[in-house]
Amino acid sequence: MRKYTPILAMVLAVSTAACENSQLSGNQPANPAPGAVEARFTMANGCFAIQDLASQRFVVADEAGVISVQPDNAAEPSGFFMKPSALGVYMFYDRAGRWLSNAVMLGEAGGAVGDGAGDAGATIGGVGSLLDIVNPLTPVGGAIGDGGDGVGDAGGEAGDAAAGPRSLQMTDAPEVGSEWVVDASGDGFSIVSQPTDEALAIDGEVASWRFVARGDCLEYPEAQLNASGTPFSGTNPDGTVFGYAETHMHLGGSEALGGRIGYGRPFHPWGIVEALNNCSVDHGPDGSLGALDVAVDPDRTVPAHDVVGWPTFNDWPTHGSQIHHQTYYMWLKRAWMGGLRFMVNHLVANEMLCNVWPEKEHDCNEMESARIQLDLVLGLQDYIDAQEGGPGQGFFRIVTSAAQARAVVEAGKMAVINGTEMEKVFDCGEYLDSPECSEAQIDERLDEWHAMGLRAVFPIHIFDNAFGGSEIARFTNDAALIQVYNGGNIVETGHPYATVPCSQAEAQEIADSQPEDRDIFGLLLLQAMGAPPSPFSGCVNNARPLTTRGEYFINRLIDYGILIESDHSGPLARKRMINVALARNVPIISGHTGSITVSRDSKNILSTGGIISNLSDDPAPVTIQFIQDLRDAYVELFGSTEGLATGFGSDINGIHKQSSPRDDAAENPLAYPFRSYDGQVLFQRQVTGERIFDLNVDGVAHYGLYPDYIADIQRTEGGEEALRYLFRSAEAYIRAMERAEAARRR
Repeated sequence: MRKYTPILAMVLAVSTAACENSQLSGNQPANPAPGAVEARFTMANGCFAIQDLASQRFVVADEAGVISVQPDNAAEPSGFFMKPSALGVYMFYDRAGRWLSNAVMLGEAGGAVGDGAGDAGATIGGVGSLLDIVNPLTPVGGAIGDGGDGVGDAGGEAGDAAAGPRSLQMTDAPEVGSEWVVDASGDGFSIVSQPTDEALAIDGEVASWRFVARGDCLEYPEAQLNASGTPFSGTNPDGTVFGYAETHMHLGGSEALGGRIGYGRPFHPWGIVEALNNCSVDHGPDGSLGALDVAVDPDRTVPAHDVVGWPTFNDWPTHGSQIHHQTYYMWLKRAWMGGLRFMVNHLVANEMLCNVWPEKEHDCNEMESARIQLDLVLGLQDYIDAQEGGPGQGFFRIVTSAAQARAVVEAGKMAVINGTEMEKVFDCGEYLDSPECSEAQIDERLDEWHAMGLRAVFPIHIFDNAFGGSEIARFTNDAALIQVYNGGNIVETGHPYATVPCSQAEAQEIADSQPEDRDIFGLLLLQAMGAPPSPFSGCVNNARPLTTRGEYFINRLIDYGILIESDHSGPLARKRMINVALARNVPIISGHTGSITVSRDSKNILSTGGIISNLSDDPAPVTIQFIQDLRDAYVELFGSTEGLATGFGSDINGIHKQSSPRDDAAENPLAYPFRSYDGQVLFQRQVTGERIFDLNVDGVAHYGLYPDYIADIQRTEGGEEALRYLFRSAEAYIRAMERAEAARRR
């Protein structure tokens, strides 16, 4: 048996008679097979009393937060809500809204704990119950009656010690010592303080515990699902999977850009009380450091805002605010219950924006940022598993192959692949048109990241890089914005965008596109012959095509079976990507476009068997119109809608707004409750803390409101047809992965 340092030394006389009149004698212990390793996960989000197997006594927390063990006929056993903070790790939350904590006290606080132990010495000596103690506690056993006052003296001395005493107590807020590892131990379980590796023990020996089910706990603070029913699992009659795809989102967006622009996380070990607590740490005590929102949120005119999140959420999240996290895991779960079955999560970064932002806590290197975000997403999967009862039990499943994705979706869960969207993927920037990575480095980094699960890549983003030129046409109608991006390109690459009129870029045929390298002088000459960069006049686009290094990269992505994302690539670079994709028989992905047009190469992308998804940032009628335009282009190209599918590309947490309420929402509101598209889940208004969210008032304020958004589409003219194509998109993405894997040469 593993030995631990005792912090809860159960100094009592073992009394088997104490349980004969047990008030809980009719309850069953939580462990169906006592001591089974997997049983330690089954207490997740349940209500239990904690009982020592040997003495049959229960842990009791009194009104003052003092911890003891008592026979149940001496004191009412405390019921603890067991909230997992990780797999096999729990927080014990009592009916008074307090956390059982192994608090490490220093200085005066430690002395106070020691004095408290001194005051309690007589009580310990008198009844043999355990109170707040110092580590280690001696003497033990029969000597405790005579040594009670000595315990107090020892406590006072330890309180003055430099290291301070350790104190078991109920705290009003979670802290480092509030997490406890539960593991199999004999016929029961051990309970071990995670940060100190110290165990609850009796007479200096690790105790074996069981958890007795109760029904009187205070539930742990959490966002509500406000959804009931069993989501669809299995397949359609034709064997395809059912569900829609989220084709472009950023679960780790708040960790990007140095980690201090956007506040919040999809989870925190201590729950929503920490994950979405108070944004002043990033935005200042009055929210005035959230200046980015003034630029990107159409509803905000000043940066100052209410910084309090949980439990009030007075000022965020909103559909327009882009500096507060919007994909908390319970909101994700609500979307899954509404039919979300496939997700492309993009690890996002922008080194330049990170460097210019004054506050940061992470390295600005883009690949280092991607590692932080990947770790977060892997942790999210484990955290969700912990809430659902053990490894593999959660709805959120990270996959790396089409076969895994299909199995996950058929099981009724959500398949998630990770991708990248950044300026210099694999550190492949360029300066004065000189690439900052070699082909050998591309291979080395591809090998590493493929092994880490990377399955979708944007070769190019906002700024030019070693692979080619970025798309700028969509910014040129905003003189201020294009100058910001052009300035950023100069900082990143040493040169401004080289431009040509949009008509010239669009006129080039796919078959004519070729990779091309130019030196900086060639680019400047081309720029001078085209449209000037300052001010940008009319519609212009990037004159920089796919480079030879870029063509090598595209082919290597195909060799690894990685999906190629074409959005953000300039038209000349994109046309060459499509050309290569057609030759290699792989699809090109456009995961978050805003239109079906010649300028976006929509038909050319469809011709590869690719998938185009809408940037779902407008109310239902706009999304329906987008899908109708996609349908028309698809029918013109293929003669029917067979095989047509499209997803949602929310770009959530990616400095992009979500859908606002309908203009006519007050007169023509979405009615609550409503049913999911498959009819199997009933949704009420979503509640998080003290705030009640309503699509008619809030729009898509957070990701959990996508079922509401879908219901609004369904009730709108043309919506039923649009949703048929939407709910084919999980199958479409799995097939795209299958084609990508079939083309692998590695």
